[in-house]
Amino acid sequence: MKKKMISVLMAGAMAVSMLAPAAVVSAEDNGDKVKLTFYGWSDEQDYLQPLFDAFNEQSETSYIEPQYCAVGEYEEVVTSALSAGTPIDVLAINGLSPMSDYQSKDILVDMTEYADAAGFDPAATYQDTYSGANQDGMYGIPYRMAVWLMFYNKDLLSELGVDVQTDKSYTWDEFTAKCEEVEDKLKEKGMDIESDPNNGCYAGLVGMEKNVTIAQRGVSFLDDNADDAIKEFWGIWNTLQEDGTHLPYAEKLEYGTNVGSVYWVPGRVAFFQNATWGIANYNEKVASGEMPFQYGVMPMPVPEGVEDGTNLSNPNFLGIPTTSEHPEEAYKFIQFACTHDGAKILAEQSVLPAYSDDEVTAAYTEATDQTDDVLQKIISSPNNKLTDLCFPEYAEVQAAYEEAMESYLVGNMSLDEAIADFDGKKANILGE
Repeated sequence: MKKKMISVLMAGAMAVSMLAPAAVVSAEDNGDKVKLTFYGWSDEQDYLQPLFDAFNEQSETSYIEPQYCAVGEYEEVVTSALSAGTPIDVLAINGLSPMSDYQSKDILVDMTEYADAAGFDPAATYQDTYSGANQDGMYGIPYRMAVWLMFYNKDLLSELGVDVQTDKSYTWDEFTAKCEEVEDKLKEKGMDIESDPNNGCYAGLVGMEKNVTIAQRGVSFLDDNADDAIKEFWGIWNTLQEDGTHLPYAEKLEYGTNVGSVYWVPGRVAFFQNATWGIANYNEKVASGEMPFQYGVMPMPVPEGVEDGTNLSNPNFLGIPTTSEHPEEAYKFIQFACTHDGAKILAEQSVLPAYSDDEVTAAYTEATDQTDDVLQKIISSPNNKLTDLCFPEYAEVQAAYEEAMESYLVGNMSLDEAIADFDGKKANILGE
């Protein structure tokens, strides 16, 4: 037991050492205010700091001191720190899967009493975005949304003479055919990967979201038809890599989260599946010349029979860990960040907030600086669905799903073998 405790403490110490403090806010500047320690991932640092500055200025009782680590290490760092009892007052939660995982591990405070005292009803404000993620309590309130869509390279498609529709969704079959058309044009001009391995282009690059058509059909991993929905999606990915229009999955794994920087940013793909968080980044890169082309956005393709404009959204949440020493003060920040004032600050930086009203929408529209209204139609589509349908064991089941998908798409298992592998692991996790 003593060795186990030392191990936990060492893990916590290592986790804390991996976090980098942001610009230091001196205690003298904040008088008798309570310091609230915020944990987040480094990708968010630039646009969260104005939010912290605004809160710190208006709050008479507390101030935020943030710490960050790399997004790929974030969940592990958080879990280790909380296991060691590290005081954290506000925790940024990167999507529905970790939100489910943290609840199953009982490491978040139920904020219901604080929201009730403030007269705030997140279920009415955020509807399914909130209700679909909170299990038997109020453990996270959404502050930011990521809506998955398709980016396209306007300049490359113009050069190839290929037109695309942006007013409605392609089906995945139609999108596959469009990618084949692009690939044929690339080959005609000697611009494809085979002709020029170092600088050539692919028609498309599937981004990071792993459940696309499954979620578009509204299927949960617990549903009886889950295997059919999984086979459909894995089959689409396999077709896109085998027909040569897309980067092979094994190569995509090697690049990890840098795959967009290698292929999309230099202009080496025509289509790139990614989310709204890319807007601000791409606008900056276009302005600086790092991204040497103009981009556009179009709705996510949909499976046959699914309604037009069924894009996917994945909210990020703010919660209070059970190690917080100031949960009531932490809640005050969370409500500030997740409602009008905080949402407007995020929107002004091209970050899509979970909260919306006319003023927030106007701020986001102005900041994203699009040449048409396609983006606004995508993010406001009434047919949008959450990327994940959560349940208590969701994070473990999702991990098993990703392992099986990888085994199939890199050629280590047949489709049926990978499905059977996933089903076996899922049953074990669920105790069936």
